[in-house]
Amino acid sequence: MMSLILLMLFIAMLCAFTGKKSMSFGLFSVSVILSVYWFHHHANDALSILL
Repeated sequence: MMSLILLMLFIAMLCAFTGKKSMSFGLFSVSVILSVYWFHHHANDALSILL
């Protein structure tokens, strides 16, 4: 999942360099939303630490 997010960011940067600003903003926005969702998914997992 993380590699997909990084690939989307890379494609967004390529779009920005080639002048496709609307596609770049869209891909960047989707990748940020996915990153926040992925962080929220992992941040809610309970840690099973037995001391």
